[in-house]
Amino acid sequence: MFKKVFFPVVLVVTFLLSSCMMPVTNEVVEETDNPIVITDVIGREVILEKPATKLVGTHNPTLNAAVVMGGGGKYLVGFGNKEMSRGLYEQVIDSYDDLIQIGKGSTINFESVVAAGADLAILPERNQDLVPQFEEINLPAVVILDSTESFETVKQTLTLLGQVLGEDERAEQITAFLDAQLEQAQTLLKDTTERPSVLFLGASSQLSVAPAAMIQTSLIEAGGGTNAVSGVEGTGSFIEVNIEQIVAWNPDVIWYPAYSDYTMEDLLNDPTWSSINAIKNKQVFEFPSLLEPWDQPTAAVALGVDYALYSLHPDLYNLDSLMQDVDAFYTLVYGKTFTKEQLGIK
Repeated sequence: MFKKVFFPVVLVVTFLLSSCMMPVTNEVVEETDNPIVITDVIGREVILEKPATKLVGTHNPTLNAAVVMGGGGKYLVGFGNKEMSRGLYEQVIDSYDDLIQIGKGSTINFESVVAAGADLAILPERNQDLVPQFEEINLPAVVILDSTESFETVKQTLTLLGQVLGEDERAEQITAFLDAQLEQAQTLLKDTTERPSVLFLGASSQLSVAPAAMIQTSLIEAGGGTNAVSGVEGTGSFIEVNIEQIVAWNPDVIWYPAYSDYTMEDLLNDPTWSSINAIKNKQVFEFPSLLEPWDQPTAAVALGVDYALYSLHPDLYNLDSLMQDVDAFYTLVYGKTFTKEQLGIK
């Protein structure tokens, strides 16, 4: 049983939420006479005559920013592919079943985009080649998600989207929550010298690993660990390696995503993994959550910071403290909370 620990930073977060939280409403953002001019993440100047109100997208982390900013489905009229989503959207988007699927990548159905009545497409840098195709149907597109993953990337995405929606204040509140979680972790870890080595595996293969230039590495370090992976380069995607390399890294802890194609038992019972410290000591954990990934470049990465801290240093930050911050985040963003069982937290 972990001892419950309270720290002043938690009080700061509570104050931040109570003083700044905006209620989620279905009101349309008031139009202004001044056009909105922004520079997106690939350096394009995008001019909108008024704030966007009807968004389409093809990439889940990018679409997630719209869900977060709208407190649900307020701004979405078209979703790339609903198979990309987890269980969260059914919980927070009242009209989720009615959202038009427009496809993704080369399979986009632009007739569906037109039928959705969108006034803006939001894209990640990796899909920037789609911009001209959206422009051909007279739909402006803005690239809001950089391929270089970091906490700053997440804040930049929310800030840009806040500008095009006329929701700057809400974007500031959500990015402030992420900053508060990072500050909390830093404060709790200030006297800690123990930094376990962590291997963060990809979803599609237990031999795929997160290199330095991914949000997973940021989570490991913010939670008080070090990335076991070294000598492997890549940006925005997991890298396939062999079991001999993983054995050589010999991580203390292994995390794998809740949306993976394999299980904890697959790892623990594989004899080729048996010499690894994390396997021998059963320090293998499913990284939450069942409702939405906390390890992707979305606003919920703030909760990924919290879980990383809880997983690696439960003596400093226990389950009760984790759930307090989880409740604060979902109350801020969606005006509701979820149980440990719904989220798959143990």
